[in-house]
This record gives sequence, structure tokens and C-alpha cells, in this order.
Amino acid sequence: MRVKTFYAWSEKGMDRKVNEFLEGAAAEVVDIKFATPIFFFSAMVMYKPSDSSKNISF
Repeated sequence: MRVKTFYAWSEKGMDRKVNEFLEGAAAEVVDIKFATPIFFFSAMVMYKPSDSSKNISF
């Protein structure tokens, strides 16, 4: 299992970053954790890479 962490200053920016990752990743998403600290948004995507993407860095 692997993780990818994102942060953005707005919901729109967060949506764009996470969607771009999910569209380009050949992986099975296990979970997405979302948080909104005081001044920004953050998300951690937990995923299992497919066999062909194990050596790919995002």
C-alpha cells in the first residue's frame, strides 16, 4: 500500500489535484482521508498500485 498527500488553498484546487492523480494512476484506491486545518485543505489518498505501476512515482 502507498499514500499520496495533497494540499491546496481552496476546495476547487483540492478537487483538481486529487482528480488529476486519480485519472492518471493505475491503482486501486483504498481510502481518502480529508482534513481542513485553519488556512488550507489537505487529503491523503491511500492506494494499492497495480503491478504495472509499482515503480512509477507520482
